[in-house]
Amino acid sequence: MPLLYIALTTVLMLSLPFAAQAEEAEVPLLMPGTKMPFKLWETEQVADGVYTFRYSFYRTMFIVTDDGVIATDPLSPEAGPIMREEIRKITDQPVKFIAYTHSHWDHVSGGQVFKDEGATFIAQERCAANLVENPRPSVVTPDITYDDYYKIELGDQSLEMFYFGPSHDNCLVVMLVNPANLLFLVDIANPPNGWTMFYNPAISEDRPWHMVRFFTQLQNLVEERNVETVIGGHMSGSFDPVTNRPTIVKGTTGPATVVTERLEFWTAIIDAARAELAAGTAPEEVPDRIVEKGLLADKIIGYDPKKMRILMRRMTSLALTGE
Repeated sequence: MPLLYIALTTVLMLSLPFAAQAEEAEVPLLMPGTKMPFKLWETEQVADGVYTFRYSFYRTMFIVTDDGVIATDPLSPEAGPIMREEIRKITDQPVKFIAYTHSHWDHVSGGQVFKDEGATFIAQERCAANLVENPRPSVVTPDITYDDYYKIELGDQSLEMFYFGPSHDNCLVVMLVNPANLLFLVDIANPPNGWTMFYNPAISEDRPWHMVRFFTQLQNLVEERNVETVIGGHMSGSFDPVTNRPTIVKGTTGPATVVTERLEFWTAIIDAARAELAAGTAPEEVPDRIVEKGLLADKIIGYDPKKMRILMRRMTSLALTGE
């Protein structure tokens, strides 16, 4: 889920019948309450042979070569067929591979149109297990699974997949596109800034106990490969610094500093809970005490005291129990 998914998608869904008509007529929408043009879907080229496809606030990507196409998350049953048509506008090569970033249905339910044409589906092995234990008819089960690393090579391009342990979902992987050296991140961090408040401060989909280790390994990868640019898995969201209301930030890619910033975010909120407990504050009082002090209020984009209390309840539990 994106950081602003609930707030922004709600207003979009109210306009969906009009959105579909507008896209068919190639007339952009205006985001409710703004003057910003907004199409229900769009395809952008971000490097030689590398394209992103956005449907609503969800973004995925595909790589076009002379030997076929590598695509990632097929999103939803509504988005998948549109994505297939967008690929056809660029190349007549078949889609040979679909690679899942993780197992959440809202990112991987649109693949049947690609399976019908013979695509091979690839996912981290825990994702495959998730989809067996918690199936959804519209989700295509993977043909190939792997543990910590897998590489798809096709033509002059490749897609590397790295699993660093539980994070958002228990099987989420990060992807590196070569030779463009673009990092594709879904749900764990979204450019332009890694200090954005969670859309759901209960972070029920995340595994906080492993986040620092996860982002440390991801940061190491960024440094080892000299990665400078990240493709975000959602339309970028931010907050207006005056009104503190969600806004849309145009741009499909952003700086790899988002990885460092998200590592700093996780480290800071975990350390805050531990420090307050070490100072003798009763566990049930830790969230209120941190909010009263205004801790991190000047760092977190979209800071909200109510959300911070919820988030710090989770961090206090982590500090006490390890989970």
